[in-house]
Amino acid sequence: MIKHLKVVETQAQKTKIYLEDCNALNDSFLPIKEDGFVLWPLNFEVEGEIIEREGLSSNRTSRDYRLKLPSNLRDIAPRAFDICGSMAIIKLNADIMEYTDIISKSLLESNPNIDRVALDRGVKGEFRIRELLMIQGESNFIVTHKENGLKIKLDVSKVYFSPRLAMERKRIVDVAVEGEDVLDAFAGASPFSVGLARKGCKLTSVDSNPEAEKWSHENFALNGIKQSEYRFINSKIEDIIPDLGIYDRIIMNNPTNPIPYLERLSSLLKSNGFIHLYKIVEKDEEFKVENHLSSDFKCVSQRVVHPYSPQSSMMAFDITRAVSNVRNTNQ
Repeated sequence: MIKHLKVVETQAQKTKIYLEDCNALNDSFLPIKEDGFVLWPLNFEVEGEIIEREGLSSNRTSRDYRLKLPSNLRDIAPRAFDICGSMAIIKLNADIMEYTDIISKSLLESNPNIDRVALDRGVKGEFRIRELLMIQGESNFIVTHKENGLKIKLDVSKVYFSPRLAMERKRIVDVAVEGEDVLDAFAGASPFSVGLARKGCKLTSVDSNPEAEKWSHENFALNGIKQSEYRFINSKIEDIIPDLGIYDRIIMNNPTNPIPYLERLSSLLKSNGFIHLYKIVEKDEEFKVENHLSSDFKCVSQRVVHPYSPQSSMMAFDITRAVSNVRNTNQ
């Protein structure tokens, strides 16, 4: 069975371009059409609705690296991995760690756009940084990642970044309106901010990691955005809330711990504005974001962005404010 990304037909070509950009499209198989939807075959999981189907083979060579592995490893090696620029990042369970070399070599041989493979030991610390070990290729963690017509440059061992949010970042840019005031509260290397600034929004980007500030300035410049068109604040968001304005849109991409910040950040939202909150939710957890909101806020949509672990998923919550209350940042 082959994993496919299911999208409506009207989004099929845009999705194909995105999947090609991040090397996720498995071109050894053909797309499948089903009842107004297109199913794109994948090399690895991305965000969105993932389903399994028997693949329709094409005549091209497969990029599924597992086909190059010995038969005893094919079913236990992970299907999913991230690609940041020309670097693959993969997680391995303890029971297959001894096969690190052969798995990483197979990844390189199967994907011509990859020149390095790093082992992901998990996101850790105050700045939510991946602990990485280079297992194939040059020990250099600086990448230039391309998505949605943008270039994002960073050291992935020093700044938080998830390539799996590319379609989510595009979704937010698509719904944003030119001229909006936007707060990116946990900006990292500013991939959300850069796309929104290119749309013509007025950005305030915040992150407490000094490396995030360094790479954010580079990414704004790399994508033709002048310093006068955005503001970056190197600080913990909770320390500067009283000094911030009010916003049409607030991005809360702190998926491991967003709820403690929701009440105070929601006080910065204009009437009819939106908060886009991301959270890791356990599959058996009955999480309701409404339980953490006052009565003038409403969650208008929620969706699974991508699997996070066998027991949990990254979810996106779109929250709007219908009634304007007096702003109080000292709660």
